[in-house]
Amino acid sequence: MKARRGFSRVVTWFSISGIVLGVASLIVVMSVMNGFRTELLSRILGMTGHAAISEVGLTLQKAQLYQQKLIKNDDIIKAQPFVLGQAMVISKRNANGALVRGMMINDNKNIVKSNIKEGKFNNLLNKNTIAIGVGMARNLGLNVGSQLTLLSPQGTRTVMGFIPRMVPMKVGAIFDIGMNEYDDGLIYMNITDAQKFFKLKDGISALDIYVNNPSKVEELIPFMQKVTDKYTSIRTWKQANRQFFSALEVERVSMFIILSLIVVVAAFNIITGQMMLVNDKRGDIAIMRTMGAKRKQILNIFFLNGVLIGGFGTTLGTVVGLLIVKYLEPIVSFIEKLTGASIFSGEGYFLDELPSKVVFSDIGIIVGVSLLLTLLASLYPAWRAGRMDPVEVLRS
Repeated sequence: MKARRGFSRVVTWFSISGIVLGVASLIVVMSVMNGFRTELLSRILGMTGHAAISEVGLTLQKAQLYQQKLIKNDDIIKAQPFVLGQAMVISKRNANGALVRGMMINDNKNIVKSNIKEGKFNNLLNKNTIAIGVGMARNLGLNVGSQLTLLSPQGTRTVMGFIPRMVPMKVGAIFDIGMNEYDDGLIYMNITDAQKFFKLKDGISALDIYVNNPSKVEELIPFMQKVTDKYTSIRTWKQANRQFFSALEVERVSMFIILSLIVVVAAFNIITGQMMLVNDKRGDIAIMRTMGAKRKQILNIFFLNGVLIGGFGTTLGTVVGLLIVKYLEPIVSFIEKLTGASIFSGEGYFLDELPSKVVFSDIGIIVGVSLLLTLLASLYPAWRAGRMDPVEVLRS
């Protein structure tokens, strides 16, 4: 009998541990996924805008007319024309493909300007001066003031074949966005230099639109269409990144379902532990029934016991999960030092650090699911205890 009771306690503690592990894992994973989405969204939108207006033959003068009309809407923060194209960057050490973006240097709210690591953003006002990312600077061995060559895909056809156009450039600033895709392969320059480099004359690629609420940018499309030409094309950030953020959401839901199975297994352990407890207390239940205890009272006793187990495990798991999220970076650093392996390498991911963001609505869902599963797991053993016949028990 003592051995059976001891085993019942072990099963109960395993149940609590399973709930703690499941709830903590769900909180940590959901927080990291939310952090990824928030960081990627803020950095992608900070670099590309919330919507882009383009049309065939769009000139800088026409874009500036659109700009004056668009910013009259209180929901639109700014509208910035830009030039976008590809080029080859050649230094003394190496060569690298890059995406060249020409922009207005007087934009004080530009994310690049606020993330300059070396040099000055205003250096781009000088002719043939560019800003590059820390990744490109490292790969090509460049510093502020270094000379390099930009090779344009547009060139001249001669009797000797196609000769690409090469333009000498100077590094005026080095930025660190913290997103490897941008830090390794993006170049910024003055929009007038970009127009000359790509031989666009007065043409531009598109007009970037920044709004107060990016999630409601579609509501502003009718206004944008009204103040621009009927042949313009408007593309929002949701359309441009639909597949990427859809994949993140699918992964988030999948991880929630998979990790919820830990709580499900813990709930089954609660059923096992409670059933063993009911069998151990058969004699006590029979005595209580003969002394006048009702079936409902017996049921409530064992149901409350299961609920306390689930509530304690859920509460402890929530605390543990929130503590892990709070000290996630030190924990990751400690594990990396301990194992010698890089758990989160910036070279393999979009970001150079592991982000996290606690969303309390997600915490509520996790806690609710855990409590619901433990409540359901407590019902059957409690029902069995309440249905027990004291006469049969005492007779045996």
